[in-house]
Amino acid sequence: MKKFLACLTLVLTFSNSAFASGWTGYFTIDWGKAGDYVSEKWDDVTGWFGGGKEEKIPASDDILTPHIASDWDKLTGNLTDALELRDKNEKLPKKTWLPFKEDQRSNSKKINALLDSALKILVGGEAGDLRREATELREKTARDKVELDNLRNKRINAPEDTYMFWKMTKKDADKKISRLEEEVKNDEKRLAEINSNLTASLKNIGLELDNSQTEILLNSVTGDDLLQNTIVFSNVKTVVTKLEQLSQNGTNSFEITRRYTGMYLVLNDLLIHTQEELVRKIDENYKPKLNVIKSEAENLRKDALAKSNQNIYTVEQRKAFANNAKSNEITIQVSNLYNELLDSQKLTTMNSIKSLRLNRDLAENTYRTVRSSGELKGLIQSGLSVIDSIDTLTMPELKIFETGAMRLEFEEINRRLKK
Repeated sequence: MKKFLACLTLVLTFSNSAFASGWTGYFTIDWGKAGDYVSEKWDDVTGWFGGGKEEKIPASDDILTPHIASDWDKLTGNLTDALELRDKNEKLPKKTWLPFKEDQRSNSKKINALLDSALKILVGGEAGDLRREATELREKTARDKVELDNLRNKRINAPEDTYMFWKMTKKDADKKISRLEEEVKNDEKRLAEINSNLTASLKNIGLELDNSQTEILLNSVTGDDLLQNTIVFSNVKTVVTKLEQLSQNGTNSFEITRRYTGMYLVLNDLLIHTQEELVRKIDENYKPKLNVIKSEAENLRKDALAKSNQNIYTVEQRKAFANNAKSNEITIQVSNLYNELLDSQKLTTMNSIKSLRLNRDLAENTYRTVRSSGELKGLIQSGLSVIDSIDTLTMPELKIFETGAMRLEFEEINRRLKK
């Protein structure tokens, strides 16, 4: 069919061309070859209309993951561009009020955009894809459960039958509810599979977790950041190892050495950026929200406790107030444990930032002096040791789910923190 369309296009083109008709006596068209040729061009056109011609994915590298190998040119291009802007930053004024004139602030925004683009590549791969799928599926399941509740409410006053085709009947509601319940069930089953696969995938990149710890990570507000950082660290390690290999090709070129040392320096900046972003989220987002939740629970606990001892309320009402006080006490306990978890995560992250900054100082000094490729090898090997030793790649101890009520409260606090 494709070849037929290609030949038809060629026939119509030549039949409407006076120039072409003048040459019919001088050559004969090989319609088979012509069809193949135009068919190939047709692929190009349809590829462009479909969002771009599909690129050939290079074969998997012996060190790089297939995902990183396929995006190697784009990744190194982003790192190289960020390096050039980093060099340019030294010559720019810190701040300028002149319109359309660059300063270090505007230049830094461009660098961060390139680092974000590189980061999108470095969070990929098997573990990254599973993490993303789990997040999307959890959000979908939450939306579907809300929709189920809406349908059950609509069913209450839905008619048994109606001539108004746009109005939902009880039978229609039952069908939708049944379908959505089955979908939620299948999604939750798929989430359990992803959880197990992600645990295995994380183990392959050096993060030892069991399925319950992986589930906690996927549910907690910092867990997604921790998983992302772990995946990024693992991918950066393979990229750095590849840069070391490329630098040892015997070229002895100062320009090549400068380029690889510079890319290594930018990768250090990227790792520091991801860690600092987690600290910022803890300080500016999660902890303030957690304090609001804890303060609200404390006020409700005091109010409920006071009213549970007032005789103006019935015995049943006083018991209900007492139960409310206990529920808010659990919320306070979980909030305190959550706060300890955030503090622990912040501390380990700050320690990793300290190590990365020291390593970055060495990388920057080496880049500025443009040393030999032999010295670059020593630098990279030292850097790999730093990456291997960073505590952020270990799972903080969690002692939260002592009871089912505490687990439910933990999930509710997560929901409120993510708003």
